[in-house]
Amino acid sequence: MRNSLLSLSVRWVACFASIFALAQSRDFGGDDFARLSPAQADKALMDFRDSRLAGDICLRIEITHKPRLGESSVPIKGILWAGFTEAGQQMRGEIFDAQGKPRLCFASTKGAKNNSVWISRGSQPATPSSEAQFAQPLAEGLLLSPFDLHLPFTHWGNTRYLATERSRGRPVHLYEALNPQSLEPNKVIFALDRTYGALVQAVCKNAKDETIRSLQVEEFSKVDEQWILGGCSVRDEATRDADILRVTEAAVGLKFPSEIFQPESLTKPAALPLNFKKL
Repeated sequence: MRNSLLSLSVRWVACFASIFALAQSRDFGGDDFARLSPAQADKALMDFRDSRLAGDICLRIEITHKPRLGESSVPIKGILWAGFTEAGQQMRGEIFDAQGKPRLCFASTKGAKNNSVWISRGSQPATPSSEAQFAQPLAEGLLLSPFDLHLPFTHWGNTRYLATERSRGRPVHLYEALNPQSLEPNKVIFALDRTYGALVQAVCKNAKDETIRSLQVEEFSKVDEQWILGGCSVRDEATRDADILRVTEAAVGLKFPSEIFQPESLTKPAALPLNFKKL
């Protein structure tokens, strides 16, 4: 079951930036577009960072490149695993070539004290990745990168509340996160839905404060009474080209062994759950 974010009328609950973690309703009272107090802004951000799913989740995905001019690419398929441990939010990704063989695998951890990404290409042993390296595309011809799935900026230390505004008809809280390294993006402005704390948009800026890249959550889907990410887009603001990530199947309410997120496991495909459901 899918719902477009543009016409979503039900009360959805989802969170892409905290790796599809469900968020509880945040009620700060009063005007939906009222500016938050410093204490309220800090609480909204911490609630977002601490949000959790009822269980781990596995998603089959397709990524399509859509140039501003010309034909869209053949979709590239992949699988994402997401879970939570004491170390923080964890993700594993496998991206396949046209023959269905792994072309890239990555494992990431994001938390208050641990933020790391390991990448394996062509089933070779995984190596730790710098931010510059994991900003490289998942495959030739794509824009989408491990950075866009890991979203490290949601946990960057230098993050401040900017304002509460309207986005696609809904009130959102805007936060500005400064990159702790001297790399692009130099900062990211991301939007959290006021009611449910779900990340719905992120805009990457360069040192001149120019928008270079944007991410937009496009839709959510319901699986086993649980709302999850259904699709999102990443757009290059210079070329106006875009990548569309679409979730085709999902398995929720799982519990993965910790080994699935370990770098040593990336040389071989991970075991898949049996309870996938088509979206």
